Amino acid sequence: MVATRFPVDESLVLQFARAVGDPNPVYADAAHARARGLAGILAPPTFAMAADHFDPDYTRRPRPGAPWFGSGRTASGVPSAAAGQSTGFHAEQVFTYHRHAFVGDMLSGRERPGARWEKQGRRGGVLRFRETITDYVDATGAPVLSATFVGVSTERIVDDAPSAPTAPPTVAAEPAPTAAGSSVDRLGGFVLGATRTLVLIDDLTRTQLAMYAGASGDFHPLHHDATFAASMGFPGIFAHGMLTMGMTSRLVTDVVGDATLRHWSARFLGTVWPGDTLTAEATVVGLADGDDPVVQLAVRTVNQHGAPVLTGTAEARIVG
Repeated sequence: MVATRFPVDESLVLQFARAVGDPNPVYADAAHARARGLAGILAPPTFAMAADHFDPDYTRRPRPGAPWFGSGRTASGVPSAAAGQSTGFHAEQVFTYHRHAFVGDMLSGRERPGARWEKQGRRGGVLRFRETITDYVDATGAPVLSATFVGVSTERIVDDAPSAPTAPPTVAAEPAPTAAGSSVDRLGGFVLGATRTLVLIDDLTRTQLAMYAGASGDFHPLHHDATFAASMGFPGIFAHGMLTMGMTSRLVTDVVGDATLRHWSARFLGTVWPGDTLTAEATVVGLADGDDPVVQLAVRTVNQHGAPVLTGTAEARIVG
């Protein structure tokens, strides 16, 4: 994606909020949003992923007449390399917000490369990491947010995959930016060390995976095509990492409030399967007073076995 116009559409915002399981009415009801002091219907924190719908060259969407690397006429379709795909994973995602997007915004995204590095993996050979940064501006050219995708590709497909594979090791999560101002233990209703938990989903369904694919535009067959997943060595389909981050965002905004985030990043540590129960936890790890007071969170999401599937950091303005 070199440059893409991305309309923040009311129906797509509604679909996206439903797909990540967030019933907050600020994503659907303009009157409610305005009563809460917002400019209108708010886009969820990870909504920028839906820009994939408006990228004409996006490779994770089947196109008429083009080979598809998921199953079709043959059991597992064309080889992924022939379809311009690599054997890889989404390892980490970072959002930096200058402001939050609202229905009616016309965003323009411009993609640029970030850092690249390699490390030796245990089973898949060399792991190649790459950052892709997309900067979004509004119709006036003012910056809205930046989204950094950290992908990792493996040198080869891992044979004899375990029954519950996890994503390859990733880089350390980027810490929340150090806030200006004086550190304090209590500020604006926040208490240092306070923790809040929320059950995000009980018994994740394949239908919700399909809902997220439709809302985000990410139709990678590993998330809906069991035949393709088996051909890649997996026991079945599994959730998008961004579905887990989108669901976890519900707890983050419950804690810090709507349209207050300045930074939200997550690492994807484990595979999320249909049937899983996910619980998120957010802990206040930093408070800074001053002209622009902020709260910093450490975030973690675990499955029903207590195994972490996501860790992250968030920073938000303290308002009111």
